Amino acid sequence: MQIVTMPRLSLNEETSLLSEWYVKENDRVQAGDKLFSIETDKSTMDVEAPIDGVVLKRYYGDNEVVSVLAPVCAIGEPGEQPPEAEIKEQAAAPSDVHVESTKTPLPPAQHTVSAGAEFASPRAKRLIEQNGIRSLSGIAASGAEGRIIEEDVIAFLAGGAKPVEDGALDGRTVPFSKIRGIIARNMTASLQNSAQLTMSAVFNASGLQRVRAKLKEAGGEKQRVTIGDLIAYGTAKTLSSFPSINAWVGEDSYTEFDTVNLGIAVDTPRGLMVPTVFNAAKRSLLEISTEIRDLAAACREGGISPEKLKSGTFTISNLGALGIRTFTPILNPPQAAILGVGCIEYAIRQTDEGMLYYPACHLSLTVDHRAVDGAPAARFLKALCETLEGIEGYVQEELS
Repeated sequence: MQIVTMPRLSLNEETSLLSEWYVKENDRVQAGDKLFSIETDKSTMDVEAPIDGVVLKRYYGDNEVVSVLAPVCAIGEPGEQPPEAEIKEQAAAPSDVHVESTKTPLPPAQHTVSAGAEFASPRAKRLIEQNGIRSLSGIAASGAEGRIIEEDVIAFLAGGAKPVEDGALDGRTVPFSKIRGIIARNMTASLQNSAQLTMSAVFNASGLQRVRAKLKEAGGEKQRVTIGDLIAYGTAKTLSSFPSINAWVGEDSYTEFDTVNLGIAVDTPRGLMVPTVFNAAKRSLLEISTEIRDLAAACREGGISPEKLKSGTFTISNLGALGIRTFTPILNPPQAAILGVGCIEYAIRQTDEGMLYYPACHLSLTVDHRAVDGAPAARFLKALCETLEGIEGYVQEELS
């Protein structure tokens, strides 16, 4: 017999969400069969059976938060006695449960469960109280002897909107998913624990557009290169000359890096994720383009390795495709800087040859003022604009 535990996917992970079981108790499995899926703050993955045998015991249900290395199930042969349920770690509070609730909670003063609560498990009671459910009559019980268990409350919450009472607001409460909660805490901590300064600049994107057009005509993998890929490529090249920007900031010191590990913010159905293009300054445009595309797809599909979400030294957040001109990107701790990329729109500027009508691309750079002063940040942003305006000189190999 073997106990399957919740894997530790990274050193800073303490819990994972057991989002879905693929097997039931008494099901026979073979080594390599999928047992259950898990969700961390950064990734999702399936856990496989380590041996052939029968699922003797499941210690958790769907949508439960489990401590890393805690026993999740026992696999053995029929007749073997699995360990008692006492080995199960105490799960996280119901507020961590990943439920897309469509119920409208009642005001706090009305959070009183009616008679019959003794037929609900302790974990179910906590979830009932938290969501302001006053009557248990609508909850279908699946526990022993008609007992309401936590899974029953989760199913009830996901079942539909409760009628709005007089004077109540028409809406619904959507509890934070695990990743949404992590994002909320990280962003709040970022603003509270650093001195953030944002500055903006505009550069002439005509060179980017010419390169993009030539690559599109070339076909093959080259035609898949985007304006965002070109900006990422130019940013990596520029960062290699500005280690003070390509840095991590601690409480009493900061670390400058010669290696550029470029984080690319990706919008996913589960929330913002930032995969890393490692050693980006030494990679070709096509390599960076392919890597960004593959990383983004893995993030959106929920199967990216946690190892690819670590060790970034600088982050790019691109909202240009959504028509945003400028914004204030929030630092991704412990990084010293983050670049926001806005849209391209036509503008007029005075040049030595007269008035120039050109495609203007907007950049917003946020730095941690504890480690980076305004002037060095401005010099980096100026150098980056010059790199991007002269991008054709950097990608001659790809254009040939």
